[in-house]
Amino acid sequence: MIYLLKKIKHFITSNSRHGTHSPFVYALTDELIYNKNITRSKSLIEDIIDYYNVKGVESSSFLITDFHQHSLDDLLALQDSYFMIFVKDIHQKATHRRIWKSMQEHTDFVVLIDLFEFGIICKRKEQPKESFKLRFPYWFY
Repeated sequence: MIYLLKKIKHFITSNSRHGTHSPFVYALTDELIYNKNITRSKSLIEDIIDYYNVKGVESSSFLITDFHQHSLDDLLALQDSYFMIFVKDIHQKATHRRIWKSMQEHTDFVVLIDLFEFGIICKRKEQPKESFKLRFPYWFY
């Protein structure tokens, strides 16, 4: 029950593409996440990987994981090896929420995107540190 309430709160308090001050994140949300005119797969993670594959990013540049497989320190080291890291179930447990919050406060995590169902880590040296809280597009999946 608490998980469902947290999901509802996240949906109400999160942003769509508006409210993002990053051209990188805005493009991702505008061209893919909230774009009504594209063919969808079964998962938003798959769609994001396909979206960047078309733009020339290799499939091996993505990692899908969770906090059971990798700790905060592991993710800190791994972010240099991947274009994007998808972390599943960031809100599933209190310990997961604490780890995600620690990542948001950590200076070496540059771009963090919280879609409630999962989080995305991007190491973008050309961008200032920022965390984004975006609505998951449940109506597409």
